[in-house]
Amino acid sequence: MPYQVLAQRWHDFYVVAGTAAATLVGLLFVGLSLHLRAVLSRSEVQSLARVTLANFGLILFVSLFMVIPQGSSATSPDLIGSGVFSLAVIGPSLIAAGRSRTRTLRPYQLVLRFGSSALGYVAVIVAGALLGRGSEAAAFNWLVVVIVALLVVSLRNSWDLLVSVGAATLDDQPKP
Repeated sequence: MPYQVLAQRWHDFYVVAGTAAATLVGLLFVGLSLHLRAVLSRSEVQSLARVTLANFGLILFVSLFMVIPQGSSATSPDLIGSGVFSLAVIGPSLIAAGRSRTRTLRPYQLVLRFGSSALGYVAVIVAGALLGRGSEAAAFNWLVVVIVALLVVSLRNSWDLLVSVGAATLDDQPKP
């Protein structure tokens, strides 16, 4: 099936995914800004916030790229580039989280959250490569799974951020 036909069939999915990602980015900023001191005082919380923002950002940009009326040869490098950029964004965060002296989140939680996100970024790169090879149907199917998985991971990350920021805020309160 030609790329343009597939793109038209999946158009509404990408509009909804992009809208959800943009909305959740706004909510993430509001939620974190309410307790900015707790976020800034714990590097693993900052790192989880950064990776969650990168997840939502990648979903938003993939959605934008998929609704732009262009051919697969133009969309392929967009997807590959956004996946590579997202990996580059979370690299320093992973190092900072590993070196953190505070432990608001358990190490396995950090590995799971960062690892799931990194796999999603690699999957977007793979989808871009599939699209570049002419495997449009496989690329579209792959992207749907990746976007849904990144949304689930990001929602879980958001919950972990909420709980860890709440715990950090309680830890910072003076004891009676």
